[in-house]
Amino acid sequence: MKNMLMAFYAAIIGLLILLIGFTIHGRSIRQVELNNALKSSMEQCMTSLLYEEGGPQSEEEWKSMFLQSLAVQINSASDLTVTFLEADMEKGLLSVEAKLTWNHPIGTKGSVSCVRTVLLEEYEEIESE
Repeated sequence: MKNMLMAFYAAIIGLLILLIGFTIHGRSIRQVELNNALKSSMEQCMTSLLYEEGGPQSEEEWKSMFLQSLAVQINSASDLTVTFLEADMEKGLLSVEAKLTWNHPIGTKGSVSCVRTVLLEEYEEIESE
């Protein structure tokens, strides 16, 4: 009987350790996923603004293109909320706050957020005489 109780308590402790590990690992994976997705979506959005001939014509189209690119790159089962802090096509400025919300294995809600700003600069080549 004593061995059965010890095995039961060991199983409960093992289960708790696994749940804690899944919770911590899930948070770190989603933070990395959000950071990488924001970075590449913003780069793609700025590149299309600078180099593509038939690029976005309005700020709404530009924002929509960014949101589509970001949504494609988020693979986890989570809710994505995006807030545009500043978006100006003329100045080449895009500042975004993104937040991922999901349910942990134990049933609680978790969230990570990231704020990123990109400024497009054009350099003119100076000819030396």
